[in-house]
Parts: sequence; structure tokens; C-alpha cells
Amino acid sequence: MRTDEVTTGPDATHLAIAGAEHGPSVLFLHGTGPGATGALSFAPILPALDVFRCLVPDLVGFGRSGHPQDVPAGPGPWFDRRADAVLALLDVLDLDRVHLVGHSYGARVALELILRAPDRVDRVVLLAAGGTPVKANLTTLTDFYGAPDAAGMRTLVDAQLSRAVPGIERYVTERLAVAVRPEVQRSFQAAMSAGAPMPTYDETVLPAVSLPVLAVHGKDDATISADASLFLAEHLRQCDLHLFAGCGHLLQYEVPARLGSLIHDFLAVS
Repeated sequence: MRTDEVTTGPDATHLAIAGAEHGPSVLFLHGTGPGATGALSFAPILPALDVFRCLVPDLVGFGRSGHPQDVPAGPGPWFDRRADAVLALLDVLDLDRVHLVGHSYGARVALELILRAPDRVDRVVLLAAGGTPVKANLTTLTDFYGAPDAAGMRTLVDAQLSRAVPGIERYVTERLAVAVRPEVQRSFQAAMSAGAPMPTYDETVLPAVSLPVLAVHGKDDATISADASLFLAEHLRQCDLHLFAGCGHLLQYEVPARLGSLIHDFLAVS
């Protein structure tokens, strides 16, 4: 995996690139939470997708991407800034069309992109999707900075898992190291502050989407109920649905091989 810094409008986007240099491009959009980054979110499933050109940015306000000072507090303004930066990234990389894989908050960004610019997207995978009328339980995320230490990060991660995951300690350690950086904390708390809300993707807008979508969820997800993916399957015109039994919110870590194979097969359809 190599990395690059890309100017995306007023912000810099930190981009990790893996897989086949000349393969079909897949853009991965990570979820929210203290210390979240693209590489940390998707690393376990990238080996199964090495026939694709995997583009894995940190969204604006996360990780090593820009942490702007001029975004009004509140979820809506930060969400718009992030979606704008992702579209700018496609322009800078001269990509006419990409596949999208979004996890949690990143799935909400993916939904925004396919409504704004459906001609830029080919196939879409939504993992544990946010953005539907199904409300997320973000308590462990918003509480973290009350005690931003190793125990707090382990509590946050455990709340998103339904099983013991070998090697998860490394993920906890690496995510904590990102979360305690002052600019990361400021961006997260600003985006979670009171202010204009993000859009919700419901039955009034989803039927307009004609792209092929795969919605994937863990049946034991305590952060965003699997009802969210059921809602997508009901209201999107071309939506396959896959539920993993005994799996929580961090599907990439709980079932990496099975999830990677599932995504590969869906995206490989010509």
C-alpha cells in the first residue's frame, strides 16, 4: 500500500492506494468515530480485492487528511465538505467512473454521491449503512473523549464487535494513536456538535437510484441495526442483501475473508 496527498478543493486528502495498478477503480469510504481512517477500516478485506485498484482516502476531518477551521459546527456542514472533497478527488484522479464501497458513515457519503453524480458510479457496496431513517447508537463514540485512553478505545471497539477477534489489539492501539491527535479530536467534536443535520435517505429519494447496490450487514450490529440494510433492500430498485449471522458493526474485522469474497464477486460482474 502506498500513500499520496491530494489537493481536493480547499482541503488535502490523504489517499492510500493498493491492489492492481491498472484494475477497475474502487473507492472505499470509511465510517466515523474517534481515530477512524480509511486504511484502518478496510485493511482486512483489501487482499481479497487485489484485482482492483483500491483507493482508500481518509475523509476530510479524519486521520491525515485536512482538518479545516472554516466549517461551521454540526453534522450537515461537515458532511457536505466531505462529499465535496470525495467528488473533487475523482476529478483530480481523472476518474470518470468508480465502484463505491462505503462502511457506516461512509455508506451515507456513498448514497450522497450516487444521488449527486450517478454517472460517476458503477456498482455500490454499502456495509452497515448509515443514512437511512434507522437511527444509529453512537454513545460509545461520543463518550470516548471523556476518557481518551486505551481502555476507552477498547470499550468503543468492543461495542462494535459481536465476537472476540484475534489481533484486534493492534487495531485498538493504532486507532487510539490517531484519535488522541488534537486536530482529530477537534474535527470529530465539531462535526458531532449541534448544528444543521445531515440528509436522510428514505423512501422519497432511494427509488430514484438505478445503480446496482449490495447492502451488507451484521445481524448482531448494535451500532446500526440490520433494519437499515433491510430498508435499503426494500426501497432501492436494484439492491441485493446479505446478512452475516453472529456479526456486529465491524464486519471487515469479524468476517474479512467472507466479506472480501462477497464484495469481489459483486464488483466483478461485467
